[in-house]
Amino acid sequence: MIVERWASAAKAHAPTAAQTETATEMVDGGFESQQPPVDMERLLDFSDGSADNLRELITLYVKQTAEQLEQLSAAAEAGSAAEVRRLAHSCAGASSTCGMLRIVPLLRELERQGEEKQLRNAVELCRQSRHEFDCIREFLDAHLAKLSPMVART
Repeated sequence: MIVERWASAAKAHAPTAAQTETATEMVDGGFESQQPPVDMERLLDFSDGSADNLRELITLYVKQTAEQLEQLSAAAEAGSAAEVRRLAHSCAGASSTCGMLRIVPLLRELERQGEEKQLRNAVELCRQSRHEFDCIREFLDAHLAKLSPMVART
């Protein structure tokens, strides 16, 4: 996917063990209000601090993820475990790379269920993922609006 062109830079910013543990806790118990939906420090580092790069990265991430989440929901509703696994894996990778903290554990759980061919609550996880994506989009829109009036909104 398009966001993956930044993948080589992302390897230097792999999630820490604490972030991974936090993600697991979120799927198990949820505490979305305790952390923002986006790790802006990571996203800014990833875009080399350039407003143009940031705008481009956000635009690509939002477009790509919106499409993938629609496809993921359709696959979950159809009971297509292989497609759920594939889409959740791709979407989780891009989201993790870009520092989208709260959506990643949901997508990783969808990926796991697809891998195990046991879509127990995949439709609900897709709904939760879409909610988190809406929070991400709103957060990023607000951030871009504060950056500069010249930075286009997503």
